[in-house]
Amino acid sequence: MNMRAIQGEKTVSSLVWFSSARTAGQWLDYWLRQRLQWWRKFAIAPSNFSSSDYEDAEGRKGSNLYYSFPWGKELIETLQNLGDNELLQMYPEGRLKLLGRDGRKSVVPHILSVSSNLDHGVLAYLWDSLQLPDNSLARKKTLPRKVLKLHPCLTPIKLALDVGKGPTMELRQVCRGLFSELLENGISVWPGYLETMQTSLEQLYTKYDEMSILFTIFVSDATLESGVVQLRSRDTTMKEMMHISRLKDFLTKYITAAANL
Repeated sequence: MNMRAIQGEKTVSSLVWFSSARTAGQWLDYWLRQRLQWWRKFAIAPSNFSSSDYEDAEGRKGSNLYYSFPWGKELIETLQNLGDNELLQMYPEGRLKLLGRDGRKSVVPHILSVSSNLDHGVLAYLWDSLQLPDNSLARKKTLPRKVLKLHPCLTPIKLALDVGKGPTMELRQVCRGLFSELLENGISVWPGYLETMQTSLEQLYTKYDEMSILFTIFVSDATLESGVVQLRSRDTTMKEMMHISRLKDFLTKYITAAANL
């Protein structure tokens, strides 16, 4: 595939902090490890994130973080030790006001900078998460799955709420109550039960998999009778029956556990 990231305007997130010249190199190494670990934490293929050191024309050292796309590496983030020149140039007559303590010494702090290209970062996670079927599966009679497997912490919608067989008005009322409860507990929900167009289960699963929704819940006449709903997983495609009262705790624990991996 011959493809390049679009050049032009970009969205950048920047952070600077201050350090003594004595410890600036150590802090830069520390944050390089932390930032590379952070990018890899949410990836299916973490080895596609890599780093390399550099030194600019003024002798300032830094590191670049990259993501390996099929068309080549794209810059994701830059970490740099800017030294003290930036502060001295901004306040040429106010050197005394810039001084900070480093043990017994008074020194002008060095600036450490992290700058992230958010456009490339988002594209990296989208590409990493896109699970395309291989050709061998495509030749089979069954339709291959296209899944966007974003990390549970990154997927914007955790749950799709839909109705199965049963009295529509009563089922939608149950869905509204569950929808409100989950939102109040910080769990984002797609209100599929509001759709009026008839759609097969497989079409719904395909739609929600491509939206990267973690779980699909079906409320049916069984819910009205016994409080049980069907829960379907994006990642395993397994379906299980669960009592409606357990949903909030199950989803909260699942998302929390994923964040702590």
